[in-house]
Amino acid sequence: MNQTNLGITSLKISTMGLGIMRMNAKTPQQATEALEAAFDNGINFIDSADIYGQGESEKIFGQVLKLSKIKRDDLFIQSKVGIIVDPDKSEGSRVFGGRYEFTKDHILEAI
Repeated sequence: MNQTNLGITSLKISTMGLGIMRMNAKTPQQATEALEAAFDNGINFIDSADIYGQGESEKIFGQVLKLSKIKRDDLFIQSKVGIIVDPDKSEGSRVFGGRYEFTKDHILEAI
């Protein structure tokens, strides 16, 4: 797996990442296997967002990380925040934002 420096640091991050948008559709075992397969093949960058799976994907990722052999410090986890889910417009795994919030409290709650 190709790696690059993270910004101006000496930290090495994979040029490909594992997206967890649909992790909530997997069993914990399936999700753990996916994470470990990605990591075993050199992927140490995880892409997430607080609205993936209507918020469930990040929760499941946290559980999966505890189940896996991977140390949290060996991963770079990116999370995007700011979209507030509109339950009247969202259906199943399709999530639509009703508004946006970029306050410090909302961002810290998401991470």
